[in-house]
Amino acid sequence: MTICSRNVLATIVFFVSVIPLYGQIKTKSYIAGKLSLDNSWSSTIYLSHITTFDDMYVMSNEIIIAKANIDSLGYFKFDIDYLPVDQNLFRLHIVKKNDSPATLIIGGKDENHLFLIANRLSTIHLTSNSYYPPFKNIVFEGDKENIAFQRITHHFFKADSIASESSASKRLLIEKQLEKDLLLIADTSNYFMVSLYAIYKNRFSENYSSNESYYKSYIKKWSNQNNPYFNSFKKKLSFNSFDNSTITITVVSLGFLTLIGFVVGRYSSKKTKIKANHVDKLSVQERKIYEMLQQGASNQEIADQFNIGLSTVKSHVSSIYSKLNVKSRKGIVNLKND
Repeated sequence: MTICSRNVLATIVFFVSVIPLYGQIKTKSYIAGKLSLDNSWSSTIYLSHITTFDDMYVMSNEIIIAKANIDSLGYFKFDIDYLPVDQNLFRLHIVKKNDSPATLIIGGKDENHLFLIANRLSTIHLTSNSYYPPFKNIVFEGDKENIAFQRITHHFFKADSIASESSASKRLLIEKQLEKDLLLIADTSNYFMVSLYAIYKNRFSENYSSNESYYKSYIKKWSNQNNPYFNSFKKKLSFNSFDNSTITITVVSLGFLTLIGFVVGRYSSKKTKIKANHVDKLSVQERKIYEMLQQGASNQEIADQFNIGLSTVKSHVSSIYSKLNVKSRKGIVNLKND
């Protein structure tokens, strides 16, 4: 065999050996996309780490973990090989020019954020098909988990929008159907973060007593999960279980009764404090809307009072429900009565 023939053979062997391995090499992890923006927005996009579903609408400079430039065509990219290996919840957001980086707009045409799931191995590419708001119609390319995650948000807001403009009887029927839909999603999804998100959107602390067996089975199903999201959920669920349980006490002496009264008093005080802390999570605008909700105001009345759009009111109301762990206006009134 000539030297030339041997070189050709060696080249063929090299490509036969290397090419199959090439397809197994993981491309560098990233979150990238293209946004449709007008010139009122800053050219910077921010990435925040959301450590529990309770904190989805919490905003501060401390939770922003990265920022990236948005070029003149709307393209941006984050390298994320430093993220945890497990799936976590993140938020992308942009701000208006001259606004603080820690500005979160909820509802309306300027709503400025998007939630997504990612880890250090993710390759996420998204495209926006909307100017107002810029994150409304997002398309994820081949990312089944984030597609399922966004579908829950759209389903919830669609049902909530219809309910807010309906009679009390129709609203009750819509809320009951939404509860069933979200429980079904939580039960059938193969993605833990998607499943837990459906549980949270269903206001689990509100319907625990009527679905106790379901939630016990749910915890058992995902018992292999050991992360802040699941641990926070279990902690809230165990508190709710205690709150709804019936405790039978046999009084042996007056002194024992006094002791029990002292313990119950401390527990009631703690419960009230927890509710107060939840209200403290509301923004200034949300507190004003919360007060009107307690008075039984409709979405249209709230919109007229504060000169804001109905869609903005609906988004604020949804955020208030989430932060206070209530499912409906009835839950808001119950907090007032408590």
